[in-house]
Amino acid sequence: MDRSRSSRSRSAHTFVPALVGLLLAAASCSSPEKTTTAEPTSTDGQIVFLRSDQGDTQTIYVAEADGSDERQLTGPGEYCCLLRLSPDHERLLVMPGGAPPLPITGGVLSVDGSEFRLLETSDPTLNLVPQAWSPDGERIAFEGWDETDPSRTGVYTARASDLGDLVRVTEYPGRRHDMPLDYSPDGTQLVLYRAVRAEPHFPIDIGGSLWVVNVDGTDLHRLRTPGASPWWWARWSPDGTKILFGTERLQPIGALWTVRPDGSGLTKVFEDEEGRFPTGPTWSPDGDQILFALQPTNDPFVHNPNGFYVIDADGSGLAPVIVTPDFKGSPEWWRE
Repeated sequence: MDRSRSSRSRSAHTFVPALVGLLLAAASCSSPEKTTTAEPTSTDGQIVFLRSDQGDTQTIYVAEADGSDERQLTGPGEYCCLLRLSPDHERLLVMPGGAPPLPITGGVLSVDGSEFRLLETSDPTLNLVPQAWSPDGERIAFEGWDETDPSRTGVYTARASDLGDLVRVTEYPGRRHDMPLDYSPDGTQLVLYRAVRAEPHFPIDIGGSLWVVNVDGTDLHRLRTPGASPWWWARWSPDGTKILFGTERLQPIGALWTVRPDGSGLTKVFEDEEGRFPTGPTWSPDGDQILFALQPTNDPFVHNPNGFYVIDADGSGLAPVIVTPDFKGSPEWWRE
C-alpha cells in the first residue's frame, strides 16, 4: 500500500488510494538465510494481509502473527485492496475488485470472509474511500473528492453503519488529495497524508507531507519531517505518543521513522543493513514491536517477491515472519 495505493485504481473518475494495495507495495526480499539476527520477542496474535501477483491480482490472507497457519480469506481479484481492520477485529475495510460503482465508497468485509456490505451514500457525486476506523468502531474516516466539484476535496468522517452524520474535517480544494491514515487512540485526532500532485500525474505519492488534525477540523498542523520524506502510510502508536511511518518510494534509501503528534522528536527507528526498503509498518497491539514488509527495491509498486519482518519498537531484533516468493503488503496485527 497498499493502499498499496497500496493499489489504486487510476482512471478519470477513480482515485483509489494506493494504500490500497499500494498498499504498500511490493518488493522483494533476500532469501530467508540472509535475514536475520534474532528471534522476535513474542509475535503472538493474528495478522491479515494482501498477497499480489505480478498482474496485481490481490488475495486477502490471515495467519498467526509468527507467520504460521496461513489461510486464504478471499478469492484472487475478489477485492482489490485491504484497507483496515476494525477495532473489534470483526470487519475489514476493503475495495471491491473490478470497476466500482459511482460514487466510490468501498465496503466492509467480515474477517472470516463470509459477508460483504457495500458502503452506500446518498450523495450522488462525492467519492468516499474508507481509510480508517475510529477507536470505538462507530465512525470511518474517508478520502473524499468530487469529480464535478474540486472544492469538495478533503477528509470526511461518517457513521460506519450507514454513512450518516457526514462531517468534513479538512478542505483541500483541487485535484490533489488529503488521505486520512489513522485515528489517535483516544479518537480525537487524525493523521493524514497531503499530496502535492494530482491524478493523473504520476507519481502522485511523491513529495507529500504528514499532517495531524482534530476530528472537528481544528488545529490542522504539518508534521515536520526533514530528511524523512514520508509516504502515505502512517500508524499511531497504541499509547498515543508516536506516529510511525516509512520513507516514500523512489528515495535512494528507505527507513522507518517515528514522530510525536506535535511534530517534535523525529527519530529513525530502522534502516536495513542490506539496503532493502521497509514499507507498510504497523504496531503490535501492545506497541512493543513493529511489523513491516522489506522490499528488494525502492518501488513497492513493482510487485516482486518480498517478506514480512518484525523488529522491537526500538529498531532492534530483526526477524522474519513470512518470507515467500510472492508480494505481500498491507499487514494488520491484532490479539483477542
